[in-house]
Amino acid sequence: MVFAVVMASCNKNTDPSQEEMSSETRVYEFTFQADTANPGLTEAIYKVEHIGDSSGVIYNVDSLRFGTRLDSVVPIITYIANPGVVNYILPDTTIVATGTDTMDLSRGPIIMRITATDMKTERWYDINLTVHQVDPDLYVWKRLTEHIFTPQYCETKAFYKENKLYLLVNNGLYTQLYQSTNGSQWEQIANQIPTLPTPCDVRDIVLNNNTLYYIANNHLYHSNDALNWDKIDFSETSYTLINMLMSYHNKAWCIIQDQEQLLLATIEGETIVPVTNIPEMPNGILPTHFPISDFATLEFKSSSERPRAMIVGGRSMNGEVVNSRWNIEYSTEGYRIKDFTISQPSFESLTGASIIQYNNHLVMFGGINNDLAMRSDMLYSDDEGMNWYVPDTAKNQLPDTYQSREKQTVIVDKDNNIYIIGGQSQTQTFGDVYRGFLNSINW
Repeated sequence: MVFAVVMASCNKNTDPSQEEMSSETRVYEFTFQADTANPGLTEAIYKVEHIGDSSGVIYNVDSLRFGTRLDSVVPIITYIANPGVVNYILPDTTIVATGTDTMDLSRGPIIMRITATDMKTERWYDINLTVHQVDPDLYVWKRLTEHIFTPQYCETKAFYKENKLYLLVNNGLYTQLYQSTNGSQWEQIANQIPTLPTPCDVRDIVLNNNTLYYIANNHLYHSNDALNWDKIDFSETSYTLINMLMSYHNKAWCIIQDQEQLLLATIEGETIVPVTNIPEMPNGILPTHFPISDFATLEFKSSSERPRAMIVGGRSMNGEVVNSRWNIEYSTEGYRIKDFTISQPSFESLTGASIIQYNNHLVMFGGINNDLAMRSDMLYSDDEGMNWYVPDTAKNQLPDTYQSREKQTVIVDKDNNIYIIGGQSQTQTFGDVYRGFLNSINW
């Protein structure tokens, strides 16, 4: 949308002798009078360009923020020399400017005609202001597909790898593999993956550096394409493989058990290395309330740009649902891990949630609480997971077709699109895909 500008005049040249019978018609600077109720006016940068001897253009470099009003504004214009007459030619009238005009500029186009004090020389300015017509703070959500596969009770896990989306689906008897480049059209790559065990808890699979890892029956499975899996037998070791945990610090992490004690470990080639140099945990021994399944994990950058990882919720070794948030950070002194237990109404004990980092927020999706009730579809955190709140539904709300769920996969692709893929409730499995994005993040 194009609009125009009015003026309150100032003289850049203060020498009166230079102002008498001048042929100068150029504008030096343009801005708006401050208006606390309409702050978008003075946030923008305005540019004046002169074209030849008798024309020019005035415009804002970036569009004014969404919702900026132009129906009652007072522009401030500084001239090289005081003009003789300034006329504003609007679509339905012509106004002789007084210098303090409050005008309705919500229609255009508008032209400013400046006549010099010699009353002969004229310059015509096209005044073009653009206003964002789309709310930059609005999230736009759309269901891309209703069914990737025929819904039945099963478990799903998706990955984003080499600019493609992959989905693994296990129904207790076999694991299927689907692939997509856009989230809308999906191709079935395999109806059954024989190199994965049956059943396979595909949600426990972890992607690290383009390699997928899975643990079952004291075997470590790994794959570079999600279709062909190799396994390594650890049954002869002194410890037991419990579950995969996360990707962090360029390593795949898992949980192991050694003589009734839980430990963190990293996967290095075909070797699993216990992490014992954690100051907060003597000999690397994890407490009994540390989650071993159904947790949410996220590797992210802190406000100080330091890489961190967090483990949220889940079930402990004795099956208890926890509301803890573990934070892991690496420094030159080694790994540090702390338990920030969260006690607040919006953050109950939970399992089956998913967390992403997006637009400087942490965003949590789905999950169920200790009473098997579905939690809020989305929660935000501005302080790296210490406090959580429900987003403004006027700005970010999933479509009416979206059904609350747990164990969904949430992915952010290279173009800052958010994908919510699959998941389940107490009564059904979801094979749908939703895509969302923040309007301003790709501007």
